[in-house]
Amino acid sequence: MYEEIFIAGSGGQGVLSLGKILVYSAAKENKLATYYPSYGAEVRGGTANCMVKISESFIFSPIIENPTIVTLMNMPSYLKFIKKFIPQKFLFINTSLIEEQEEIKKFLKHYSKNLEIIKVAATEIANKIGSTVVSNIVMLGAIARRTEIIKITSIKETLYKIFSKKILDINLKALDIGYEI
Repeated sequence: MYEEIFIAGSGGQGVLSLGKILVYSAAKENKLATYYPSYGAEVRGGTANCMVKISESFIFSPIIENPTIVTLMNMPSYLKFIKKFIPQKFLFINTSLIEEQEEIKKFLKHYSKNLEIIKVAATEIANKIGSTVVSNIVMLGAIARRTEIIKITSIKETLYKIFSKKILDINLKALDIGYEI
């Protein structure tokens, strides 16, 4: 197993946290993982993205060249990164904030023959749960379910370790809902 994962959105959407949780969860399963964050000086509201690699063998560099999975959380990231990081297996898009472009759909169809596009209204779902800030965890649940790269139990163990009781319950709920959709 070898996965290259690119995750992008705006600062404050939990893009970097999503990447970290993937890495910590992979470690719980004795997999090797790397994490390479990038964000603008503005942080909240600015562009944020991270590269994650998960493998059962040695990883030589944290830089992604041919992502197997791409997750895009907002429209600016969709427009900026989709032609640069063409996913080979899965494209997860937050349909609450992304309106697909026909030109990009055609581009993806041409360059990625076996691509599966998974549409998740992550922000809308998070709002219904009670907090927009868990949209990243909703998306994480969907990623875990569809790709099976990390077990949901490993993710839950990670959430128990990194979140206080005050915000743990809403994150667990968001994960479960994302996993079920």
